[in-house]
Amino acid sequence: MIGLKLGLRMYDINLWKYLNLFEAVIASLFYQFTLYVALRLAHRGFTLGELGLVCFGGTSLCLEFLNVTIARIWPITTPYIRTYRLPTPLLIFQISLIVGSFVTGFLLSPFLVLSRNNAQRPVHRLRFPQEKERNRRYYAFGFYIGTVLIVGTLIGMWTRWCLGNRDPWLWVIFRILEGKKKWTRPALLSYWALLGIISVAGWNRQLARSRRFRPRNNTAAAETPTPTSNNSSTETVPSASTAEGGGANGVSPLAPTSAGPLGMAFPTSFPNMPNLPNGTHMSTVATDLLDAADKHVPTLGLNARRKFFHGLAVVMFVPGIAVDPAFTHLSFSVAFAMFVFAEYIRYFAIYPFGASFHLFMNEFLDHRDSGTAIISHFYLLTGCAGSVWLEGPSMLLQFTGILTLGLGDAAASIVGRRLGVHRWSPTTSKTLEGSLAFVLSVLAAVLCLRLFGYVEPFSTIRYLSVVVISAVLEALSDQNDNLTLPLYMWSMLVIVV
Repeated sequence: MIGLKLGLRMYDINLWKYLNLFEAVIASLFYQFTLYVALRLAHRGFTLGELGLVCFGGTSLCLEFLNVTIARIWPITTPYIRTYRLPTPLLIFQISLIVGSFVTGFLLSPFLVLSRNNAQRPVHRLRFPQEKERNRRYYAFGFYIGTVLIVGTLIGMWTRWCLGNRDPWLWVIFRILEGKKKWTRPALLSYWALLGIISVAGWNRQLARSRRFRPRNNTAAAETPTPTSNNSSTETVPSASTAEGGGANGVSPLAPTSAGPLGMAFPTSFPNMPNLPNGTHMSTVATDLLDAADKHVPTLGLNARRKFFHGLAVVMFVPGIAVDPAFTHLSFSVAFAMFVFAEYIRYFAIYPFGASFHLFMNEFLDHRDSGTAIISHFYLLTGCAGSVWLEGPSMLLQFTGILTLGLGDAAASIVGRRLGVHRWSPTTSKTLEGSLAFVLSVLAAVLCLRLFGYVEPFSTIRYLSVVVISAVLEALSDQNDNLTLPLYMWSMLVIVV
């Protein structure tokens, strides 16, 4: 890279014109460092293209962090701050949140590694088994205390220094009340928090029910599970011995009947429903009724589970970008940092949330999450946020990630699986019907945004051509769509529209 830079300068070629030799050295070294770290920590989690994009993004943030710091140290010798985006407080907070989350993990790596090694050691091989639980608490305590100290001192002081000695915590609190109206940003925070709580609580209920009524081959039980139309839910059918000898109370489940006015016999007790007692144990009866109803509610497959979060991204972030894109920019950075710390807790089994996080995330994994780290949710968040983080010149560009993933990719997957017949090639499962759904959903959504005045007027033909090319990329590429597709479509829109 240094040789290429010197060659370009020698032949007076205006490529990398504003990249000096110091930045070229730092960029080349840090890019190799990110390659090594990514391959070590997320082994078998990247394709070659995804690895290049992730390392390129990390190197870009590193250069922005370096140039912002240099500009603060030598302000007189720095005519302008050399960053890819405007050096606003939003950029300062993004660097402190994203870069700071990785710096925190690096500095606290001893606690993380010890916690994971402790969790992997079998209890029966320990000389003092009671020490395992105690060590888990010690390592977790060290991680949590270290995180507070690093965020409050190292990262917090750097942010304060770059903001001109303004307290970053007070800055955020005051900016929450400085939207278009004083209630706009608090309302957005409440809206996001409500959707997050409802979705997590609902998925915990759904996943718990899915695990509870999952088909099992249990021949010793008196009831035989029989799969329904959905593979994840089961219903219980009394065995032959139960039908012949009566139910649990010695009564045949279908024996007591009553004749209606038309002479038709109706059973008064049902095999899958508890008999209601008269005024006693009503709480138990209510629980049994809910359990019996749960058996007949279909559970969602893996693809539907994953695409649910695409739809959730649309519902959550489209109002934020339309109402207050700057505040949504900051919120995306906070969400990314929270994802990083959640992955620390999951992968390194930090007490007491590590097991819960792992069990929850495990229900949404597919073949692309076969590596050590789970990165699909990072891709989804980065794909949605990238169009906002890149700070394009128009509102149309800022909606690109949400529309591409939340509507286009989800519609292509659902329609392609249910209605798709004509495949693009024998080696792929993507269909022409799914690609058509991608194009129509994105185009319809952006036309609605233009109709309501949330995006500027644009050429429909040019936009449609970019969407069609992006749909072809989505159908033929082996890369993770959540990461590559929004960046590609954003770049094409900058050039074409």
